Amino acid sequence: MSTTPHSGTGTVIRLGSVVYSATNIVISNTDPQADAEKIDISHLGLSAGNAIATIDRPLQGSASDTGRTVQFDYLGNVVIADASTGTCTITVGGSAVGSFSALAYTVNASTLTLALNDAIRGQATLRVARV
Repeated sequence: MSTTPHSGTGTVIRLGSVVYSATNIVISNTDPQADAEKIDISHLGLSAGNAIATIDRPLQGSASDTGRTVQFDYLGNVVIADASTGTCTITVGGSAVGSFSALAYTVNASTLTLALNDAIRGQATLRVARV
């Protein structure tokens, strides 16, 4: 059987030396250093046509934070330890996905689902560090 980019055998996430067959991957990007972002403090007491009321963000992300998270579902019976760190590579059909090769990560969350008539599935969310 040949591997395809959308099959569990063709799409894998490697955390250090451990390989997980991924069934779903969501890559999210937000800019924790964005200076232009403001907090909207508009209220119902404003009249139509008023300018939007805003204030500066009180907190900023750290210099090492990329704002990227990688959430993935995988087949297997291993719970990935919270707060574990290492390097991550996402591979589709044998090739690394764009800039997702040997990224430093920290595990934000990890779950394992056990159900009748289904494969054992896990889910993890990684926070990617700036390199």
